[in-house]
Order: sequence, then C-alpha cells, then structure tokens
Amino acid sequence: MNRRDRAAVVALIGALVVIASLIAFPSVVPVGPPASASAPASSMPAVQPYREGILGRWSSITPITARTAADQELVALIFSGLVRLGPDGELLPDLASSWAVDRTGARYTFSLRADAVWQDGVPVTAGDVAFTFRTLQDPGYGGPQATSWREVTVTVLDERTVRFDLATPLGGFLQAMTQPLLPAHLLADVPVAELAASPFSRAPVGSGPFRLVRLDGLVADLVPAALAPSVEPDGASGSPPIDSLASPTASPRPSRPLPYLEAIRIEFFDDVAGLTAAYRAGRLDAAVGLPPSSAVALAEESGSHLLRYPTTTLTAVILNQRGKGVFRDARVRRALLALTDRDALVASVLAGLAGRADGLIPPNSWAFDPKASTPVDYDRSAAGKLLRATGWRKLTAGWAPAGATKPLVLSIIAPEQGSNPITYATASRVARAWSSFGFKVELNGLKAADLARRLQAGSFSLAVVDINIGLDPDLYPLLASSQATSNGSNISGVQSLVLDEKLTAARKPGSLAARQKAYSALQAFLAEVQVVLPLYFRDLPVVLGDAVTGPTIRQLGDPGDRFWDVLTWRLASGR
Repeated sequence: MNRRDRAAVVALIGALVVIASLIAFPSVVPVGPPASASAPASSMPAVQPYREGILGRWSSITPITARTAADQELVALIFSGLVRLGPDGELLPDLASSWAVDRTGARYTFSLRADAVWQDGVPVTAGDVAFTFRTLQDPGYGGPQATSWREVTVTVLDERTVRFDLATPLGGFLQAMTQPLLPAHLLADVPVAELAASPFSRAPVGSGPFRLVRLDGLVADLVPAALAPSVEPDGASGSPPIDSLASPTASPRPSRPLPYLEAIRIEFFDDVAGLTAAYRAGRLDAAVGLPPSSAVALAEESGSHLLRYPTTTLTAVILNQRGKGVFRDARVRRALLALTDRDALVASVLAGLAGRADGLIPPNSWAFDPKASTPVDYDRSAAGKLLRATGWRKLTAGWAPAGATKPLVLSIIAPEQGSNPITYATASRVARAWSSFGFKVELNGLKAADLARRLQAGSFSLAVVDINIGLDPDLYPLLASSQATSNGSNISGVQSLVLDEKLTAARKPGSLAARQKAYSALQAFLAEVQVVLPLYFRDLPVVLGDAVTGPTIRQLGDPGDRFWDVLTWRLASGR
C-alpha cells in the first residue's frame, strides 16, 4: 500500500464525517427512495423472517459505493471477500481457500475455493479479484479508499490464483482482504463514476450468504443465497412483483453453508419514534441505529436485551500543530485533556454506551497495551499547573499564552448538530469544560463538506471529529510527517522524527508478539506527547428480542461487521 495512504485504516478528510457516522449511527437524515408509512400487506412473507429495523435508508448497495449504515449492512449480507472476520479477532478463509505470504510480507498469493460462485451461478474467478481492486485504483473512483491501493499490483496467475505485490509491506494487509468483491462479468462495462447510481447498486449480485430478493423504500428482503432462485429484487429494476420471502424452489448449491435463518427482512425508518414504535408493537426482532439513550430505554422492554458492540470509532480533539502555534507544546495539550471529564461525557452524551479512550488504539484491539497507554486523569488543578509552567496567564477575560497580552480564543469546529448530533454534543461538552476553567471558547458546527475542506486545508484551530481507527490500527496515515500536506491525512500537522520511526515500526509485518511490542512502544510515546486528545470509543447498540439467539459480540470496524456470525443466528418459533 501507498505510504501516503489516506484511508486504508484511518478514514479522514473527505470521508471523515460520512464514514464515522456510518459506524456510530449518529445521523438520522434519511437517504434513498421515499418510504410510505408501513409495509404493504401483499409483501408479507410465506416464511418466518428475522425482522430488523434500522434508522436511515439505503442509498447504493455495492462494496465501494455504500454510504449509509443500511448500505453497509446489506453489503455485508450480500457480498463476501477473500477472507472474513472470525471470533476473537481471527481472520478466516471466505472466498479464498488458502493464502501464502513471502518472508518480506510484500507478496500475498491467494487460492480461490473451487465452489465459489456468484449468486447468478457464475464462478468467482481471480479475474473478479483483480477487477475489484483495479476498480478501487481507478482514477474515476473518488471514495474513501481511493488512495489505499495505488501501490499494490494485482496479478492473475490462473483462474483460481491471484497475487498481490505491495510496494510497502504492511502487517495489516490481510485484514484489508475482507474487502468484498465485485462481479466483473456484470460490471466490466460500467464506468466507475457511474457505479453508485447504476442498476446494479439497486439489484446487486454478490457471493455472500444472503441474496436480495426485494428492495424498495420500505424494506429489503433477503433469503439464503444457497437456496435463492435467480431473480432481480422486486421494486429495484422494474421487475414484476414477487412474493419476496416465499419458500425458495432452487436446489442448494454444493458446499455452501446454509444459515439457520429462513429469511431476513430489514425495514427502514426516518425517525426514532417510528422505529421504537414498530419494535414495541412486535413488528421487529431488532432495532439498530437508535441514539444511545433511546437504545438503553427500549432494551428495558420485556423480552428484550441490549447488545453493545465495541467499535473502532474514536471521537477525539484534533489540535492544529502547524507553524509556531500554542498547541505544539505537549504540556498545553495535556492540560486541555486534563480539563475534560471523559467519564462524565460518556455517561451523559453516550448514556454509557462508549469506552473512555486513554489512547488512539481501541482498548478491545489486539494491539492495545494498557500499561503503555498511561491515562491522563481529569484534574483541573494539574491542568492549571501545566499551563502556568508554559507561561500561560489567567487574565480577567480568559487565558493568555506566554508573551500574549490578550486571551486566546479556543475556536472549535465540529460536525453540525443536525447531521451528527452525538459528536456535536461532545464538542459542546468539551467547550463548556474549557470555558468553565476560564478559557474563551467558540464552537462552530459545520456541514460535512465544509468541515472536510477546513480539515484538509489545515484551516482550523481545534476540531472534534470521529476517526475510524480500523481493526488493524495503522496510525501512520493520521500522524506521519509525510502525511502533513494538503493531500495527506495528518490534519493536525504534527511532525516528529521519533514518532515517524515508531509509526513505521508498528505497521511492519511480523509475528504477533513483534507487532504488539512495536505498538506498545508507539502507545507509550503517544501517552507522553498526546498529539491527539482521545475522548472515547463508541459502542454500536443493538436492541434485540429474546427470540433471537446466536449474535456474538466482537469488535466492529463498520456496521456490517456485526453479521460476521449470521450463519449461526436462530429465531425461536412462535415468537
């Protein structure tokens, strides 16, 4: 992967607000086709589906154009990659039957399963693998992974064998192979720029465990791919109406594991009230995407419980450290963090559905070292001592840095409240905490495009943002000196040769023990300098009816990851 990679593991800049909001579900702005008040009676299934309601709408259902949480859930059910997530952070074979890595970690060779097929019956080949990653490399693709694959060469060795050559060996490359594949035989003639709005994005054909058989503004109906007949989704492309969840008539495909669920129905909701009412009425087995306080309240309903999936979404304060700004002094950064009561913030804004962050590595990650991630406690007295040690003075109107005669205004930008209420509320709490200590503070909520532009240009002082650290937490794009450019992801502008060395060491291939040692050294250094102020890692809350068994908690990189064990889910009869 490119050493100037902006989005392999850390999603920032253009995709910052979009990607982070997908993972943490803070937005309730509907996207996609209009929906009526309730599902049509004619679409009631002949089998018993697992029924899930989600806040928000589908927009474009392909692995590289998915924008909403609903998109990502559907992609996870319909598509599959060379490898898949397993329990306890494992990576297991999916479309690949096996793989080999050379001793340098720069060459990966994958062999495909002989029985791997698309949902239309066409075999999955190495050509599909190459097509997918070359599409991500296409100059016409402008999504969040646009720069992630530019120094990866994909070579088809034969119909079932494909090779990846990396210009820069990366220890987390295998994690990237969970990328769902695209069918070349259906998309080779579709320009990349047109894929998001193409007919395929509304009637996708994948190689995953479930096939989409109905899609409209109200619902998406899916049945096990191994049994599903070859039909286009009803409502997606003008096909005649079908009984979307009727018992399938096709014969099972060999060697394809069958899920226990007979069908899945996902209903889309524009507001919290509608989703909670549908769940309380018994129309749904699960409710996803609710604000934390609403999820906690709904889970108290009889026959319900709350699943808390830890995610890799970090909400943090980014400080602009370019030039000779006041935030270049680590003592000032530590003081601002010590003034922020993160435990109280989690309890109030997140209703407890988050984990306080004492570093940039998720505490559920294999790479996290609690001994190295020394916490900065909430301590206003200690913060004052740190500020005064650097020459700051408390004036009547605020705090002034060394040599200044007027108070400094702490100007914070964040996503606007309407699009990302949780992150905006977090920024408000941070602003109040600093203001109560005597700082002059301004908070500006910005539209996603304006926020991304300001961050990319370095035209800000402080920013409260969401960052997807990723399941294999490569911090190089976020903090490396080489990324502190107008085209890079180091939006704080921090530059440190010592930090660069530790970032490079952490991303190198090696044994688990060697990588953990490198990450421990990186975390210890970051705990000293606090170049980014970590606030919390969000949980993804799912309100689940007791009739559903099987879902198992694991760390998530995006909302669709929670279907990693969907083949084991069961639905009690007579619910």
